[in-house]
Amino acid sequence: MLLALAAVAVAALCKAADEPASAARTAGQAAEHAAAERPVVALLLPLNEPDFAPPARAVLAGCKEALALVDGDPLIELVSTNASPDQSMAGYKVASERGASIVVGPMTRSGVTALAESRKIPTLTIALNTPERPMAMPENLYTFSLSVDAEARQVARFAWDDNLQDAVVVQSSSALSKRAGRAFANEWSLLGGKVSDVMEFSTQADLTRIHDRLSISEADVVFLAANAEGARTVRPYLNNQIPVFATSQINSGRVDALKNLDLNGIRFVEMPWLAQPDNLTAMIFPRPDELAPELQRFYALGIDACRIANEFLHRRLDIHLEGVTGTLTRRPTGYVRREAIQAIFRDGAGVAIVPRTR
Repeated sequence: MLLALAAVAVAALCKAADEPASAARTAGQAAEHAAAERPVVALLLPLNEPDFAPPARAVLAGCKEALALVDGDPLIELVSTNASPDQSMAGYKVASERGASIVVGPMTRSGVTALAESRKIPTLTIALNTPERPMAMPENLYTFSLSVDAEARQVARFAWDDNLQDAVVVQSSSALSKRAGRAFANEWSLLGGKVSDVMEFSTQADLTRIHDRLSISEADVVFLAANAEGARTVRPYLNNQIPVFATSQINSGRVDALKNLDLNGIRFVEMPWLAQPDNLTAMIFPRPDELAPELQRFYALGIDACRIANEFLHRRLDIHLEGVTGTLTRRPTGYVRREAIQAIFRDGAGVAIVPRTR
């Protein structure tokens, strides 16, 4: 029996020895060629910057989940940077020179600004933020982000559709809140509305002055630009007879009926991933419960960014996707527009508003 097994083994070895070496080389070359044919998605993320690393890792996780479900088996190449514009530009150059099919990033406003100002975009690119100031996008560069400015403009359109006309902006003293307040006011004015007052507050200030001014105001809507903590602080001083609108900035994502009691009734815009978990698109992807709510936003951003990247890889540039961050459409001005859904605080939680049928 042992002799028979040995004979079979020797015969097999002899057959392998008789095969020409070129056949083995050809098989290896074919495998290399097949790998080379796979599209490469380069993720340009500030993983080397402690403050930006957690959101960047969440984007990476979301992107992996998105690309795992698409045709073509794209490869992911990770290019890590810090948050500086110079590092973003250096990382972009590396990604392009390595032959990336598409680049997703940078993720910081300064990095996007530097890239847009360079006007040298050899590779199709989806930046994950907006420039620090308005500018025309160069060819091959698109922006897709969770911009508070865009959300504020969308809130203005929603409020205008409710036949409201006279607005008061109540904003915290943070730079982000001021940006949201300006964006709302600009859009409101373009729509034909009136901004009768802009009030700024800090959590340490005497907020009774806001109450006093609103009590004599003829405004029919308040735009509240503040994070969750600021909104909870100032809401008791707002006129309860005036509807309050806000961006997703006020939603921490944490359900707390007692802590969020004062937020109940505030209408805001939010991504389906957080306000509508039974959304058909959101249900496709795994939900990493270990991620904090603020990081869930970036996980959802990663999912939609790489779904857009896949569309672009297949030259489907006129996209219209129902994303986990909202409805996504490419605009001719070089950015992907994200239309979030309307939501409202009920029992301490932000929930989707079911659209009215007409």
